[in-house]
Amino acid sequence: MECQCEFYCDIITRLSSRLMHQFNVKSLEQTCFEVLRDNICPENCIGLWQFTKVWYIPILIQLKYEAFYFICENFEEVSLCEEFLKLTKEELADILDQDDLTVTQESTVYQSVLRWINHMPEERQGAISTLLPKVRLGLMDKSYITDNVLNNDVVKTNPESHLLVTDTLKVMSQPSLLCSESGINNTLFCHRLPNAVLLMFRLNSNTIEAFDYSTNSWITVHNHLIQEDIMTHLCFYNTVFLGRCFYIVGGGLSWTNPSNRVWRFNLVTHTWQEMSPMQESRNSLSVTVLKRCIYTMGGFRNLTSLRTAERYQPNINQWMFIASMNERRSYASCTTLNNKIYICGGQSYRILNTAEYYNPDTNQWTLITPMGTPRSGLGVVAYMGHICAVGGSYGFRPLRSAEAYDPETNTWYDVSEMVHTHSYFGIAVMNRRIFVVSCRRENKFVECYDYTTNTWSVVFSGMNHSEYDEVSCCVISRLPNMAEYCSPREPIIPRTQDMEQFLEEIVDKSQNLVFCERIDG
Repeated sequence: MECQCEFYCDIITRLSSRLMHQFNVKSLEQTCFEVLRDNICPENCIGLWQFTKVWYIPILIQLKYEAFYFICENFEEVSLCEEFLKLTKEELADILDQDDLTVTQESTVYQSVLRWINHMPEERQGAISTLLPKVRLGLMDKSYITDNVLNNDVVKTNPESHLLVTDTLKVMSQPSLLCSESGINNTLFCHRLPNAVLLMFRLNSNTIEAFDYSTNSWITVHNHLIQEDIMTHLCFYNTVFLGRCFYIVGGGLSWTNPSNRVWRFNLVTHTWQEMSPMQESRNSLSVTVLKRCIYTMGGFRNLTSLRTAERYQPNINQWMFIASMNERRSYASCTTLNNKIYICGGQSYRILNTAEYYNPDTNQWTLITPMGTPRSGLGVVAYMGHICAVGGSYGFRPLRSAEAYDPETNTWYDVSEMVHTHSYFGIAVMNRRIFVVSCRRENKFVECYDYTTNTWSVVFSGMNHSEYDEVSCCVISRLPNMAEYCSPREPIIPRTQDMEQFLEEIVDKSQNLVFCERIDG
């Protein structure tokens, strides 16, 4: 892939010259960009980022942004690749400084710094004073700091870094130091921003909230997101995120009065805009995004479930019909995997267990092996290379069960059951976990599934303002103002037992070390 990246980048730079622009080859330039963007991986993202930084060609500037975002979002895998060791000190510091760097534990960031330094220890050992302040030391466990940071040879031989570690341990014992003029950086104790946030739309009450998975907390999104003439009494719609906007698609004023209207809200500029309407009015529809286009499928109209499907191209603000599905479906759910759209379940004249996929290259729908359980009002997501169908209901029976589809074998298999039953809920994949959100019985629940343990767990349970509320969700990411949709990043000071006595020992050792260095000097 590295050779291919160099090849396509070379084409883009040649095509972007003034001479080649005269021959109207922008479509080939765009094709090369899309090939590179779609094939960014942990092994080549740093090389692409470094290459595109030296060019001021618009399409390469966009590719630089895509590569850098990939590095931050997949940092744990990227830091183990060979290209990671080729970063300059300034480049690595820039990456580690990102507030939305995605890591499970901050110790991963520290270990990446050591790996980079140990690759060329003589030349890079002094870089620890630049890189260690980029690590959120205050989020680490005290025992890890003492065993792996404070006593590390690279840190011990660098007075500036050693002082940073001891100051961090002091703050763990005396949080008031953060409010003093001690010079300690509060950022060392602040959680990083999540790379994605779940926006929840409560269809009956027309409210919008955001779930921050990194803190398992909800925040009420600013009231300016709700535009009265759009949201009032609108129901049975669906939502999707694309670019820097979320779209409200279809729905209607009642179950028997579907709409074809579409609204877009820009999450950065906080502005609403009505877009071109769909070709067909539909409520209880399925919506997804594939290759920067929005697809809508099925839904309900004139007391009948629909087979029709449409594609929306934002760049020309236009909807067009695509091939119709094999089944009529409303209250179904869909997702994308391997450049195909999968839609599962729903209802027509019966509750469906059928599933099918759409190939945009051939404009054809193909039925796949049916699910083991008929499901209406279910949730479907792509997860770890498989399609997961979760919850829903079978007639009047709500379901806790879940199952997954392997596209290579065309078979379904059971996944562990959820803690609660959910129907007409929100579902999304964030941080390599599946999140399910529902509002019922005056409670709001968030469950999450982790493939490493094959278990579901309740990560949030709180009061709901109404007895029952249908929920629609979409995941937002890559916004310059992500902090607006996350819980406040206040410094968090982990308290530990016997910290005061421990710090006295550390301070004594630190003072002795400085004293000995002065004598040796």
